[in-house]
Amino acid sequence: MTKILVWDIPARLFHLAFAASLTAAIGIGFLVDEDSPLFQLHMIFGVVALFLLVMRVVMGLAGSRYSRFSSFPLHPREVAGYMISAAFSKTKRYAGNNPGSALAAVLMFLLVPAMFISGIGYGGGEFEELHETFAWALLAVVVLHLAGLAWHTIRHKENIPLAMVTGRKEGESKDAISSGHAVWGVVIAILAGAWIAALFAARDARTATVKVPVIGATLRLGENESGEGAREHDHDDD
Repeated sequence: MTKILVWDIPARLFHLAFAASLTAAIGIGFLVDEDSPLFQLHMIFGVVALFLLVMRVVMGLAGSRYSRFSSFPLHPREVAGYMISAAFSKTKRYAGNNPGSALAAVLMFLLVPAMFISGIGYGGGEFEELHETFAWALLAVVVLHLAGLAWHTIRHKENIPLAMVTGRKEGESKDAISSGHAVWGVVIAILAGAWIAALFAARDARTATVKVPVIGATLRLGENESGEGAREHDHDDD
């Protein structure tokens, strides 16, 4: 076997940006006091993660071979077999996502919007405990995912974290993707970077709100006991 390209540049950019935004959101959420101005960034990074997830859904439907959701090996029998073999012996090699990483990805993709919905303030304090439960669940999935990557790296002597940066893994040439899609990577990086920069620029620390670019919705960045978590439109002062 030789090193083959399995993840294109858009997929790698998403993975790095999504991991960074989740790390920031979770870290601030757990370590920063809710009364601190810095806590406002907890939700900002959460919105960034949700925005990146929307882009990932597009890639999951029309992206490269291993970015597509149809390539995820998620049949219950295959997932169970993979988990058992991972615990007691070396597992089958997969060119793209293995059942463990595919399952972790799906769980994260479900938990991020669930956290956003429960965290924007609709329902007031009633959703606070639910949001915290989702946060702990997401943290558990991330930790297990990282542990799985470390275990795979040790057992198979294949540096998976490095592969997510280079896009290359050991495999058969027939399993390689045809292109790294560098042009699409540049386009996506520019558009996503501009949107994220606009999001941070739209934050009003004084009122603890942010106006979401393009969409125009204004979100509160913090606890809102009244339950008015998001305002769909700004009201001009007349």
